[in-house]
Amino acid sequence: MSIYQQQTSLRGHSGAIYSLVATDDGKLLASGGKDGTRIWDVQSRKQISRPAPPGIRGMTTAIAWANRPDEPGELLFFGTVAGYLVIWRQVAGQQVFNEFWCRRLSQPSEITGLAFDAVSNRIAVCNWNALVQLWALPSSSDPQRIFSVCIANYIPKAIQFGVMRGNERELLIFGYNDGKIRTVTGNLAVDNASRPWEIGVRIGDATVDNRRTAVCIDDIDFGAVLYRLDDHQRVKTFHVPNEDKRPRQVRFVDDSKTIVIGSDHGVIYVFDRRTGIAIDKLTVKGMGWIQTIATVDCNGIPTIFGAKSGDGLGQNDIILWQKTAERLRSGAKVSEGILSGSILLALLAYAYYNREMLGEMIREKLANFN
Repeated sequence: MSIYQQQTSLRGHSGAIYSLVATDDGKLLASGGKDGTRIWDVQSRKQISRPAPPGIRGMTTAIAWANRPDEPGELLFFGTVAGYLVIWRQVAGQQVFNEFWCRRLSQPSEITGLAFDAVSNRIAVCNWNALVQLWALPSSSDPQRIFSVCIANYIPKAIQFGVMRGNERELLIFGYNDGKIRTVTGNLAVDNASRPWEIGVRIGDATVDNRRTAVCIDDIDFGAVLYRLDDHQRVKTFHVPNEDKRPRQVRFVDDSKTIVIGSDHGVIYVFDRRTGIAIDKLTVKGMGWIQTIATVDCNGIPTIFGAKSGDGLGQNDIILWQKTAERLRSGAKVSEGILSGSILLALLAYAYYNREMLGEMIREKLANFN
């Protein structure tokens, strides 16, 4: 029996889909591709009205959500193939979005990565022309650029925020064809860029776990690779066939206990992070590139979204899978068993180390009884 079961499909896109991202609470899903950006209500499976015509600034290539305490609704960032960075803002208490800000970045080209850090309230962006920018998000005002730098002879394929280094969260920039990960801290990228962290593989994508202890990287030639963030040590490899040698998106799910990666042959692979075993394979009807994925714990249920990203597609559905109720219950029973066993061991240990005191108490009770 499969661990994840297909629940439904979200219909409306045509052509390839390049990016899928859900909000932290799993209520909204943003998707972007050849026909622009769309927003979905996950529970009703319906599309929310968008403030701009599809693809008005070129196809959407990267998406990120930003949820801030001082904002009444969600902020949606997306980048396009023509180099535009756009922000849509949700109207408070409504499923309505307005376009808040739009800027065509310097050195315009396809935006390849976006990442938001809630701690510092910053958004990071990179593009195909080796441009890396960091923006601050002041309350109720336009984004303010912190730095902008071009890295020579480098193609940033993904960007993520990593661990805290002093008072700053490090910024990780992943090179597409040279296997180099650049780490940037502080506000001046040129002065603070450290020596590259070299892993020696072609990088297709990267994602950081929810505790920011590890990063999972798509090794285009072999599969998903897990590294520790503190010491950059390789932990485990999860093999996935890749005949066409195409980049695949990789994500964590189920409280980061599971790793999910797309493929070039219509299968999404689901791996147990601890053992490295493929625990499920989610198949899409008809062969094709299903490189585009997103994950979220939706109302406590681990959820996976997938979409095709190949050429020559007509209507292109987003497919939603969720962990089955039986698996969720079995996981809860295991946790309960572990907890009960831990309590029993603690009681036995207490009785052993306090046996003399307990013996004296028993003898006193027996004397009073007699």
